[in-house]
Amino acid sequence: MTAAAYRPDDWYAALRKPWWTPPNWLFPLAWAILYALMSASAFLVWSFAQPGEGTVPLVVYAVQLGLNALWSPVFFGMRRMGLAYLVVVSLWIAVLATAVLFFPINYWAGLLLMPYLVWVTVASFLNLSVWRLNRTSA
Repeated sequence: MTAAAYRPDDWYAALRKPWWTPPNWLFPLAWAILYALMSASAFLVWSFAQPGEGTVPLVVYAVQLGLNALWSPVFFGMRRMGLAYLVVVSLWIAVLATAVLFFPINYWAGLLLMPYLVWVTVASFLNLSVWRLNRTSA
C-alpha cells in the first residue's frame, strides 16, 4: 500500500496543524477498519448485483481506490499539499458516487461506506487546514 511507503516523517511533524488533528496512532487503526468495511461493501455489490448491474459501481469503486492510493505519495512523498487537497476532494466525490451507486444494489453495501465518507471528509478538512497553516512550506 502506498500509505506504508509514504508515512509521516520529520517534515510532517514540523508542520503546523489544527488543534483538532487526530493523534497519529488513530490513522492506521481507522484505515484498517475502513478497508475492512470497504472490502465488505464491494463484496456485497459483487455478490448481489444482477448481470451487468455492478460494472459501473465497481469501476467507480476502483477509481476511488486509485485516488486513495494517490494521496499519500502526493502529500508525504511530493509534499504538495495543494495538489493533495485536489486529490482528496476528488476522492470524496468518488466515495460519495460509489455509495450512491452501491445503495440500489445492496443497502448495506452503501451504508458500509458511510464511515469512510466521514473519515475522508475529516481528512479533506485536515489537508486543507494544514495547507493553509503552512502556505510557505508547499
